[in-house]
Amino acid sequence: MVNEKINISCGPIEDRNRRRVVATLGELRHVDRFDVDQQFSRSKWRDATISKLGLADDAHEFLDAEVLRVAAAQDESGGSMWQPSVAALDTIDVQKTEWLWDQYLPAGAITVLDGDPGLGKSQLTIDLAARLSRGNSMPPQTAPNGTYQARGTLILNAEDDPGRTLRPRLDAAGADVGNIHLLREMADSEGEDSRPVSLPLDLTAIEKIIRSRNIGLVVFDPFVAYLDSKLNANSDADVRRCLGQVATMAEATGVCVLLVRHLNKKSGLAAIYRGGGSIGITGAARAAFIVGQDPTDPESRILAPVKCNLAKEPPSLRFHIESAGTTSRIRWGESCDVSAADLASGGNQSKGGKVEQAKDVITGILKEGPRGSNEVMEACKAEGIGESSYHKARKGLGVRSEKEGLSGGWLLSLPSTNGAVF
Repeated sequence: MVNEKINISCGPIEDRNRRRVVATLGELRHVDRFDVDQQFSRSKWRDATISKLGLADDAHEFLDAEVLRVAAAQDESGGSMWQPSVAALDTIDVQKTEWLWDQYLPAGAITVLDGDPGLGKSQLTIDLAARLSRGNSMPPQTAPNGTYQARGTLILNAEDDPGRTLRPRLDAAGADVGNIHLLREMADSEGEDSRPVSLPLDLTAIEKIIRSRNIGLVVFDPFVAYLDSKLNANSDADVRRCLGQVATMAEATGVCVLLVRHLNKKSGLAAIYRGGGSIGITGAARAAFIVGQDPTDPESRILAPVKCNLAKEPPSLRFHIESAGTTSRIRWGESCDVSAADLASGGNQSKGGKVEQAKDVITGILKEGPRGSNEVMEACKAEGIGESSYHKARKGLGVRSEKEGLSGGWLLSLPSTNGAVF
């Protein structure tokens, strides 16, 4: 009998009388924490175990009796299923980070994409999926189309209509739609009933899809729509409990998991705190980005990095959303100096853009007299201003530069002071 091949293990009693219960059948595994003594909790656990391990409905009675038996045996022995697992660091090999999109989307890890509604977050995921589906390079394009291995994308999108929005946008982006897969719900084996996809409950099923369809990118749009209803998106503990399992799945499969979120209403916060829900969501990600309106051009959008744990922080990128027949698509532009802080603050920090911001910083320093060029540049960098904007601001102000002796550096001054024009 199949039931005889199921292995159930129980841990000791933890907080709120819960235990860690692990049910395995071959390579299939279901892990949960619940109060074994509560009939309602056992019932929910049995339903989830039957679904995850693909068991027949008549397994309920066996599972109920077995989990009670194993829990009682564990209590009687007084032992623990937990044993320390310690490894010396010299036994661990250094792993090279693989990238789905160099410096932007790490493979085998979670990435977060934040932004207000209507600014192009979902459109951006469509563009990336289309590029991946044909093996095309990611922006900025540096290689001919088809240079890379074509991979699949698994899209879980709770907001956009598949036929009227997703498919037209994918076609406009030039996607090989045979490599794009949409997961909308979980259905029973007879196809007579269905329910929403839930994390982390359905990770085993999602992992099967990833492995069987050569998936390189999984998009949850928005992430909170797929979080188990028993978990609170604003609870750090709940979020980390879920995303810890998501991260493990990503690492095991090498897939890039992209979590899309809306911004909260707290515009005064730093960019890393602007994403909706717990800061634990950003904490679980290895990379995070924000999409916003270009402070200097209302028709332009910016993709700016918020955090990047695995590489040097990449530059912000401009993009436009352009019409394509009855739908739209993304046209990528060049890198820029607009930061995540600018986007998170609604552009208020920019005061008309980075060049104008640089002018304010330079004027503020030089109005008291000449200062070293390195000192002025470092002051601008501290405000998130790049070299391009710095030099444009200097030129716009007519800043003068003169050598401080034969071996000294360059001193900068405003036009009202003496010195040769730089």
